[in-house]
Order: sequence, then C-alpha cells, then structure tokens
Amino acid sequence: MRALAGAIDRARGRPRHRTVDVPERVHLGRDVHLGDHAWLALVVRREVQVTQGGALAPEEHDPHLTIGDRTRFGRDLTVACLGDVTIGADVVGGDRILLGDTYHGYRDPDMPISRQPMEPARPLEIGDGAWLGNDVVVNPGVRIGAGAVVEHRAVVTRDVPPRAFVAGNPARVVRRWGPPTTLRRPGA
Repeated sequence: MRALAGAIDRARGRPRHRTVDVPERVHLGRDVHLGDHAWLALVVRREVQVTQGGALAPEEHDPHLTIGDRTRFGRDLTVACLGDVTIGADVVGGDRILLGDTYHGYRDPDMPISRQPMEPARPLEIGDGAWLGNDVVVNPGVRIGAGAVVEHRAVVTRDVPPRAFVAGNPARVVRRWGPPTTLRRPGA
C-alpha cells in the first residue's frame, strides 16, 4: 500500500490528481511512476439494472492489477479492470492510454449503457519492456509481447508478438525488430 501511495502521490511541486479504486487489489513493483490524472478503476461490486425499470442486481468481480518494476506511464492513464490486468517490468507508456479487460455491455437499446452489465473480463497483459505511444487503446483479451512497440493512436484488438512494431486502427504489425536493434519488415 505504501508503494502505491508513493507512485501516485509524488508531487514535483504541483498537485497530482489520481483515483485508485480498491487499492488493496493493486500490486506495484519498485520505482513505478503513474503520471497526473491516472485512474485505476478496479471494480469488485457493481449494481446493474437487469430490465428497463426493473430492480438493480449486484455484479460481483475479482479484479487484480499488477504493474512491474520501473514501469512508467504519462498523464491520463485509465485502467478498467474486473479480472486480471498485468503490466510487466520496464514498460513505458505515453499520455492518454486506455487499458481495459472489459467494457460496458450494450444489449438492451432501451436501457442506458451505464446501467447494463459489464461484459465478461478477458485477461490483458503487456510484456516486459514494451513501449506504448500516446493515445493508445488496448482492448480486452489482448497480450502485447515483450519488447513490442505500439505506435501513437493505435487501437490494439488482437495479440502483438514480442518485438513487433504495430500501428493503426486496428493495430497491425508493420515491422519486427531483433537483436541488437535491427528493424525488418514482416516476411523479410
């Protein structure tokens, strides 16, 4: 708990606004930095409307968020977690990143989406040493491999291999890199 407070409360002379829901389910490594306005949204229990005008029913979840050693994110990180979100060591992320292992359901067109049940959580994992640019979205069930590069504004909808460079919406592999730092196009 003390490590979490340190990662989110360091104030370099200016206020840092953070929201951490259910901090006891957040596990941080050493020397983690989360930029201003981070929101770690872990949901254990939520009241949802089952039918239009009907009674509210509880939704129970078992969220776990793990962030590895020396991982750094810029401003406006949002993590939506009902299940398992794992971010490896030495990951670097830019500003305005959304990582979610779930999303709001929208099956009933007559009911506000905010009152509908969440979709089932699907584990999200970011491997050690990955780099995520600004404005990146990583969807539920995605695994980003170690050392992968996710270009600015990419929307990651499927797994990214280790040491792959992905870009676009939806994100696609545009090249791979290997030891020591050689870049090569897919299939080359």
